[in-house]
Amino acid sequence: MQEFGLMERFADPALFETLTFGEKVAASLVTTLMGMGTTFVILILLWGCIAFISGIIRRSEQRKSQPQPATSVGIIGETSTAEKAAPQPVAVSTPSDQGQELIAVIMAAIAASQGDEVVNKLKIRKISRISGERTTWSVAGSADCIDSRKI
Repeated sequence: MQEFGLMERFADPALFETLTFGEKVAASLVTTLMGMGTTFVILILLWGCIAFISGIIRRSEQRKSQPQPATSVGIIGETSTAEKAAPQPVAVSTPSDQGQELIAVIMAAIAASQGDEVVNKLKIRKISRISGERTTWSVAGSADCIDSRKI
């Protein structure tokens, strides 16, 4: 008679009945560990692929966000970077400018929804942000959704 290994006898239904309880437990543990080990290794490979791809995406986004130096062609064909040129001034808005812009945007939104005659009667005196992590629209939407499901 041919001598079979434990896993071969465990896999064959005819020879399964010849196994003792201890051999069945040992073969079950081996099967479990192999299945879980394979799953664990595949998950680690997936994690590695995801980390690699996210690194590539992050690098490409950083390259897009960094301004590329402009080049100019000289008379002989040499290129020089814009770093050698004088820096150009950049417009920076002060907090009062941002407040004025915000007021203008709010007034434009009110005018678009209500009409110009309503805007002529309004005067915005103070703008303050409501604290909390959720916006007012989010809270109102959640309340509306909950109300629509009441029996």
